Amino acid sequence: MSKKQETSQRTGIKGRIFAWHLDNPLARYPETLLLGDCRTAVRNEFSRLIRGNEVVLDIGAGTGRFSLAIAKQLSAGKVICLDLSEEMLQHLERKAEKEGLKDRIQILKAEASASRLENESVDLVMCNSVLHELSSPEAVLAEMLRVLVPGGWAMITDFRDTTISRLICRSHRQGPHGPFSVHELEALFTEAGLKNVKVRPVRHWVIGVGKK
Repeated sequence: MSKKQETSQRTGIKGRIFAWHLDNPLARYPETLLLGDCRTAVRNEFSRLIRGNEVVLDIGAGTGRFSLAIAKQLSAGKVICLDLSEEMLQHLERKAEKEGLKDRIQILKAEASASRLENESVDLVMCNSVLHELSSPEAVLAEMLRVLVPGGWAMITDFRDTTISRLICRSHRQGPHGPFSVHELEALFTEAGLKNVKVRPVRHWVIGVGKK
């Protein structure tokens, strides 16, 4: 039986509206107020892992909230921005050009579990607030490991398994995995064969890193 193809619900007018929503602090304020903002924690963790010349893969890049911040920290290398939504990627590309970062990013429309990138071609791969929407997080993590160079790092952030997070996740997509407990994300990393695994909660979020 062939693998079920991933699809994006953020296409057409829905994609354009969601892209606007992601980049509008006022529109996101209620969710941020409830959940807290984990961006500072993610950026601090990321800064600890890089030297500045890496090839980074951002799975589910959306409008580039993390991709463009990462690109600004690179003196060389690039950020590969993967998403299934054409509208999101177009929005990201316009922002990158406006901020003078277009030469440091590569747009890639592909599935999270089938990037089509070469084996061991990425130094660091990250996936932010995506796994809860998918039925098979293991397949995405397997793809992350496939493209990582030996010694490369994988970083995942997602909703932590709290009452508020569960309510929000239910509105995102039908039939998803849902939010993660710290233990569950630790087990996902460990069972995939990652080393130096560290998973910690940040309010209603969970952040995990592991080394190939």
